[in-house]
Amino acid sequence: MSIDPHQADPAAWLAEQRRHAPSMLKRLLLTALADAPLAILQAALLAWLAANLLAGQGRLWTPALLLLLTLAVRALAGAARARFSSGAAADISLAVRERVAAALLRGAGGTMTPGEASTALLEQAEAVGRYHAGFAVQRRVASLATVLFLVAAFAVDWVVGLIFLCTAPLIPVFMMLVGTGAQRAADRQLESLRFLGGYFLDRLRGVLTLRAFAREQAERDGVDIANGEYRRRTMKVLRIAFLTSAVLELFAALSVALVALYVGLHLLDLVAFGPGPKLDFGTGLWLLLLAPEFYQPLRQLAAGYHDRAAAQSAAQVLAPLLADPADPDTGPAAPTANRPSALTLEGVGFGHGDGEPLFENLDTSVAAGQCLVLRGDSGTGKSTLLKVIAGLLPANGGRVLHDGQPAPQLARADGRLAWAGQHPWFVHGTVADNLRLVAPDADDADLERVLEDCGLGALPAGLATPLDENGGGLAGGQGRRLALARALLSPAPLLLLDEPTAELNEDLEARIVATLAARKGHRTLVIATHSPALAALGDQSVWLGTSGAPAASTIAAEAGCRPTAPTATPPQAGGSGS
Repeated sequence: MSIDPHQADPAAWLAEQRRHAPSMLKRLLLTALADAPLAILQAALLAWLAANLLAGQGRLWTPALLLLLTLAVRALAGAARARFSSGAAADISLAVRERVAAALLRGAGGTMTPGEASTALLEQAEAVGRYHAGFAVQRRVASLATVLFLVAAFAVDWVVGLIFLCTAPLIPVFMMLVGTGAQRAADRQLESLRFLGGYFLDRLRGVLTLRAFAREQAERDGVDIANGEYRRRTMKVLRIAFLTSAVLELFAALSVALVALYVGLHLLDLVAFGPGPKLDFGTGLWLLLLAPEFYQPLRQLAAGYHDRAAAQSAAQVLAPLLADPADPDTGPAAPTANRPSALTLEGVGFGHGDGEPLFENLDTSVAAGQCLVLRGDSGTGKSTLLKVIAGLLPANGGRVLHDGQPAPQLARADGRLAWAGQHPWFVHGTVADNLRLVAPDADDADLERVLEDCGLGALPAGLATPLDENGGGLAGGQGRRLALARALLSPAPLLLLDEPTAELNEDLEARIVATLAARKGHRTLVIATHSPALAALGDQSVWLGTSGAPAASTIAAEAGCRPTAPTATPPQAGGSGS
């Protein structure tokens, strides 16, 4: 993978992502911290109940009821923690995933393969959420809970407190020792997953070609090899994780056994150091019950260490990707909605390969809020000029300026322009889903209003009309008008429209012309059209036409554009393509 790296610190970026769920993380931390005092209270009540039962005392109801109440509260706190944890992980993952999707759509992924992009969008965004809802919270919980347990232990028996204090550092120290190897294994596993995703998707897309060349078995073997490599690296990560857990459990078990040995010898009067006669059965049982609870937060911290390694590996990829200057969270703000944008063409030309240029030396300037009309016969370059203005095609010469600044590529336009082409593309969903791509906060009334303006008020299912990617569910003219409605609904100050009234009857054409006329002054319009009625909206117009010989192309200017040939074909109506 090759991504143009920006100045982004993966560790700082990873820590910054907690801002996407601050309230949920705060509730998660509070419920997680409640477990330590409840565990201490639970151990004390259980020891009290056992001591009274052993002594034959009849006062059992009070500790029993308090114990049941503590167990219930602790269970509720655990359930709340699980709920807040899943909610925080989902919120952070969703926020990161939305930013990753936006960055990929802008083209910030460089040469990322589809498999790498899907891995970044799914697994890596999910890893960031799991880290903040798991390891990051548990790290703070383990620190505070350990201090609380030590205070409780030292307050009763300094020997047990000293055992806790000496054995507790073994767990984080061992985590740091295995951390480097675990991180390398996680990086290799993630790299293998990215490769496998792209490898499999490429073969799936080319399955017809593979069948035509009888390469099915060879590529199946290749997928099996890639899958085996990913499985091997995954098992290595799991082996490190299980080994770490086993060693930590061993340390915890030995520490608990050491506490049990000390308490047992004291109760048998075989040792004389420590609190002496104050260590009765109830106190000794409480210390013994406290020992496994003391190590539980540290064990949970170790169990989540794999999430930390996965999140750090993900941050190495996502931080540069989301540090793109065009990212809405890090880059400059989009222009003010509905503020018209001035457009200037300076010596713009375009041609395919070494052939004759479609147009060249095109100079014109459109003030903010005005309308530029592109006219000419079919095939003379009207749609091509629109694509050059939009940044979809690079000009062979000259410059396109938006508000006096070089126009960005369409992939990085960040809401500066809206496009309605002759062959629009839609997302699989409803009409409302497609309109809300450009106006997520628009209500149904806004959507219905713009549909009515574009002559789509009588759709069979209204906003719920289903669509596929090619506009299936709508007639050809309706799909083009829906693309126009989507462009009008966007806040973009510059609208590029390619034949918006083609194949329409007079009534619908008049409605579209009236709709666009109402937008003049509020938006800057560039319209490619054959329609005289629509061309009448233009404050300026550019004619693209042939000079006689089929291969020769010329440009005539009607409003400040410099012609490149002495002859030009006069404007004519008609035609439906460009």
